Amino acid sequence: MVQPTIRELLIREEKARKQIIAPLLSNLGLTPGQGQGSILMKLLQEDRITQKELSDRCRLDVATMSRNIDKLGDMGFLTRELNPNCRRSFLICLTEKGRVEAHKIKDVFHQFDTVICQNIAEEDLAAFRSVLTQICDNLDSYKDSCES
Repeated sequence: MVQPTIRELLIREEKARKQIIAPLLSNLGLTPGQGQGSILMKLLQEDRITQKELSDRCRLDVATMSRNIDKLGDMGFLTRELNPNCRRSFLICLTEKGRVEAHKIKDVFHQFDTVICQNIAEEDLAAFRSVLTQICDNLDSYKDSCES
């Protein structure tokens, strides 16, 4: 039997993940695949950061981040505050409503992590994290070399 490639397995995982996560995020009013859940999660971890910092932490380009901030702001999940350290930037902040939604998303992501990690030994998960981190680093390095 032919072993599937890493690329094929990653595609299979991504498709399955999207099929599970998309309805859960949609039920919260978020657009799946846009990074809105990740934005709220990052702000739950550290609130009152600049749009640039948030964009970097979520690995989203500036235009996508701007659209998401507008949408999440319209939904009442976050606000922009003047940055006292820089008159040209704003700090992105969770509202109380946003904090409540972020905790719901945290629960959804935790539930998903529980599902994908079931029946896998902790040492296997640690090895998988290590290998997947190296794969991501390899992809980042390749992407950076193409942009130079």
